[in-house]
Amino acid sequence: MTIEEILGNRGEEIIERYFNELGIPIKRSSDKYDSIKDFTLFENKTLEGKTQVPFVTRTCFTIKDNHQLDKCKNADYLIFVQVPTFYKNKNPLFNECALYQIDKGFDYYKHTTKQGVKMILIPMKQPKVRKLKEINGEDKEFLRQHGTKF
Repeated sequence: MTIEEILGNRGEEIIERYFNELGIPIKRSSDKYDSIKDFTLFENKTLEGKTQVPFVTRTCFTIKDNHQLDKCKNADYLIFVQVPTFYKNKNPLFNECALYQIDKGFDYYKHTTKQGVKMILIPMKQPKVRKLKEINGEDKEFLRQHGTKF
């Protein structure tokens, strides 16, 4: 299992637990390659979940520049599990671990890294991005230990 799969699985567990605690019916997709959603809420609403360390220098969440953008834009709910940076960062935003909801109509832009990787950036500081809950304890430390080493 890759680090991305380990983080993704833990992020999905955190999302599932969050909605269960709220008493909202949630069901994980049985197909890990589902092209529409990761979860179903209320029996008919789609939820896409992403787990990642944000793009620190841009203060953005990221999505691969492929079918993922349409998947995220078309989902009824888009939730990011923010993974804290492995090394303590001077910016306190990147030392926190939290659940964020990205509302429909979110702003985004395309970016190509110096290495030529094409991605979609979603600025974290915009009205369509809302922090739902801080994540602490064992979940936070697990995510930190498995997050990007920079």
